[in-house]
Amino acid sequence: MFDLTNAIYHDADKPASIWRVSIGAMKEDVKSSGPLGGEGKTVEADETYIGKRETPRVSEQRKGRPFTKKGKGGGAHKRIVVGLVERGGKARMFHLNDATASTVRDVLVRNVSRDTTLYTDSSRLYTRTGDEYASHKTTNHAAGEYVRYEGAETIHSNTIEGVFSVFKRGMVGVYQHCGEAHLHRYLAEFDFRYNRRTALKVTDTERHDQLLAMIEGKRLTYRRIGEAGHA
Repeated sequence: MFDLTNAIYHDADKPASIWRVSIGAMKEDVKSSGPLGGEGKTVEADETYIGKRETPRVSEQRKGRPFTKKGKGGGAHKRIVVGLVERGGKARMFHLNDATASTVRDVLVRNVSRDTTLYTDSSRLYTRTGDEYASHKTTNHAAGEYVRYEGAETIHSNTIEGVFSVFKRGMVGVYQHCGEAHLHRYLAEFDFRYNRRTALKVTDTERHDQLLAMIEGKRLTYRRIGEAGHA
């Protein structure tokens, strides 16, 4: 029997999928756009959790059984996103399978210049890596501290929290569903939006032309939309 609902969904989503795949293939990174930060600049870093994982993490201590937290799924059953944002500049978000000091360090050192001032919360994910930067300052969210002032410095990670907020509102309010295998493409889409916002003096015409340049020459079939695992 022909599934009209499924056909309508794919027809409606196909144009968005084409440009999302195109943006995902051209996600800004060090090679294309250089590192974030630099001397005299500040980068905020943080991690967030969204949606349910299709492949829950397992614990070696629990003999291969999934992690739990007080009998509930906890963050171990959610998808992990690490975000970076240069104050007054651009943002980059990454989907990680595991959030450890090692995996987070890899994201930081590949994307943020070492002569940058780094602001994070007090998570142990950033403690040692922070020592590799010009300066690393934190706020203690567990103690209710979300901003601190040191002379002319305003120390917080609220900017990256704002980036996460826009991303989550878009995912819940607009797209509603995203297979884990495609999450990196949605992250690239929201990076594209944030990095071409009006505050950076990017016009609608420039944004439009840059998007069309990414789509040019791309062809997407129905098979490609759902071919990845957990789509």
